[in-house]
Amino acid sequence: MKKNKTSIGTKLTFIILIIFSILCIYPIIWLLLNSFKDNSEIFTNPWGLPKVISFVNYERAIVVGNVGINFLNSVFITVVSVFVAVLLSCMASYGIVRMKWRMSRLLYFLFLIGMSIPSYSAIVPLFNMFNKMGIINKYPAIIIPHIAFALPISIFILSGFFSSILKEMEEAAIIDGCSIIGVFFRIIIPISISSIVTVTVINFINIWNDLLFPQIFLSDINMMPLPVGLTAFSDLYSTDYSGMIAAVIFTIIPTIVAYIFLHNKIMDGMTAGAVKG
Repeated sequence: MKKNKTSIGTKLTFIILIIFSILCIYPIIWLLLNSFKDNSEIFTNPWGLPKVISFVNYERAIVVGNVGINFLNSVFITVVSVFVAVLLSCMASYGIVRMKWRMSRLLYFLFLIGMSIPSYSAIVPLFNMFNKMGIINKYPAIIIPHIAFALPISIFILSGFFSSILKEMEEAAIIDGCSIIGVFFRIIIPISISSIVTVTVINFINIWNDLLFPQIFLSDINMMPLPVGLTAFSDLYSTDYSGMIAAVIFTIIPTIVAYIFLHNKIMDGMTAGAVKG
């Protein structure tokens, strides 16, 4: 009797998960299918397969909508911001957790407070600061805020993981003649790959989809990242639905690909620091 109840509950759980998965995946499939249709076919056959597979919409989005340049700008801004943010957060987290000094606890809580500060509240002071520095309409004006707002959540996740690593491993390496820097790069970083991947993906998604900072700190359309480019494309070609759908595909594909290949590491990284070794 218990087995039957368990079996029914398991099947019901699977059915619910399958329905939920379909609800999540189908909008992406719908966008992909309609990106190959023209405007008339989108309205006459919105749910079916395209009659002809054509890449004209993608070509129009890249050439006319300038999406290709915007995509490269997003790649540059995101890669630099994520790399620097992850590197600094790893070093800061290790310094806070392992280098026991008087202000380490206070510094950790200051970073946690940073998680509660909305980016919108920093626009005016950042603009005044960057204007005095002469970096308005330059990439550093976008990269610096991204790094700053990525540090709190990154340090929060990495500190939890670093605190679960056995100190004996580091002590043994130091006894063998390894320096603190050597311990960090040769032992801590390889062990922490899952948490580092988690932090990388979280920051990648946030920075890749950011619309606020580029609109405020950049004015040259050729320097704009993809979210701003999509906004400009929709304003100029508001009736070109097939072209806009093709442009949207450029935005969502990198995030989907990153999650598909790294989802196991992400789950490991989110739970690794929960239990101390």
